[in-house]
Amino acid sequence: MVQRSVGFGRGILFCRWLDAESLGHWEMAYGFLLLAAPLAVLGLPGSFGRYLTRYREDGMLWMFLRRTAAWTFGLAAVAVATLLAFRGQFAGLVFGEPNQTLMMTAVAACLAVVILMHFLEAVFAGLRLFRVVSVMYFCQSMLFAAGALSLIRFWRADALSVIVAYGAGCLATSLGVLAWSAFRAEAAPDAAPGLSHRQFWPPLMRFAVWVWVTNLLSNLFAVIDRYMIVHCGAFTADEALAQVGNYHASALVPMLLVSIANLLVGAMTPHLSHDWEAGRRGAVSDQLNLTLKLAPLVMLAAGAVVLACNPLLFGWVLEGRYAYGRAVAPWTLATCVWFGMLLVSQTYVWCAEKSRRAAWPLATGLLANIGLNLVLLPRMGLLGAVVATAVATLIAFAIQLWVNHRVGMRVSPGLFICGLSPLALAGGLTTTLPLLLAAGVGVLFTDLLVDAQEKRLLTSVARGYLARAPFNRLHRNPSVAS
Repeated sequence: MVQRSVGFGRGILFCRWLDAESLGHWEMAYGFLLLAAPLAVLGLPGSFGRYLTRYREDGMLWMFLRRTAAWTFGLAAVAVATLLAFRGQFAGLVFGEPNQTLMMTAVAACLAVVILMHFLEAVFAGLRLFRVVSVMYFCQSMLFAAGALSLIRFWRADALSVIVAYGAGCLATSLGVLAWSAFRAEAAPDAAPGLSHRQFWPPLMRFAVWVWVTNLLSNLFAVIDRYMIVHCGAFTADEALAQVGNYHASALVPMLLVSIANLLVGAMTPHLSHDWEAGRRGAVSDQLNLTLKLAPLVMLAAGAVVLACNPLLFGWVLEGRYAYGRAVAPWTLATCVWFGMLLVSQTYVWCAEKSRRAAWPLATGLLANIGLNLVLLPRMGLLGAVVATAVATLIAFAIQLWVNHRVGMRVSPGLFICGLSPLALAGGLTTTLPLLLAAGVGVLFTDLLVDAQEKRLLTSVARGYLARAPFNRLHRNPSVAS
């Protein structure tokens, strides 16, 4: 919670202290790092969660780490060298400005330390040392915030300060965890003889390449609209980056809903996986159905609060600097709700161990996003890009539900109604508030949205939480209070 609060406060100050064009430079640089880091190393660290513990139990941990580290950092060196050698061309690709070679050089250096940090995160996550990973994220977030705001204030108020601070935060965190590991690591050699490279690499790379494809689709899905604005809109380079900056400002609060969806996925997955392994497939389907009905309605209510606060946010907090961002904010809000629901709906195929099925909705949504942007962006500008992304995200969500149904999930009719409800956010409070009222009536007094079985399940869950509530335990055990 502290880390997310720091990130939100950092984002607010970025929007206040940077102009829209500089904010667009940072948004494009960060999107490129998000895309390039796993792409450069062929997704290899993504396989650690599955294979690292196995090699540790087999007594070959150090062999695994030596080989994967050599491969990862060798590929990273090639990627960084390529960026430096062709920095003008990459600057044109990323920023739409081939003359931004200094900024591209900073991005190349930043990519190296981002890959290092991602590698270390994957190692500790693979070893089930999740507290270490959490501390790494926290330290990097704090260092990034402190460094970026200091550099913007006292060095230069542009994206270069933010890029340098982001890389410095990753580097300091990585060096810190390496120093900690040097004192904690066991010096004993592997207990088992090493495998030949022919035995070692094929199964690892088959899994890693599929992780790479999935990550590529996910990351492209997240950034493709920004690249469409830079390269396919009827803007000059400066205007395009300013539009990206406005887009970034419009997503400042809505992205918190995506974070909530991620937390929900993290909380649900262990319980759903347990039910799945116990053979209770119907229970998994029922719980996910109920979640996918209630979560959009809860986020719709949260979205209404955000819409009511937008005049204060854009007018006072952001000093009226992002008029285009304010205009598209309702559509950005709807997009973030649908994207959060897409993340939640993917949980079913993870539980079914059919993770490849999550790639097809992303691929279809990506193609839809490109096609819609080509049509809407030249005609509607930034609003066209945001509407295209919203529709593409809804398409991906709908296809994921269809995939889940094909795998075995029961999809009730009420889910489709609840899934479409975020569309009301695009019309502002005039459409959101009446729909919220209608949804409340529908949930409480009819079975159209939530049927009788789901209401019983919801009541059972609520009673379980109330039974574990602190005030209830005190009531049942008065001696504790005395």
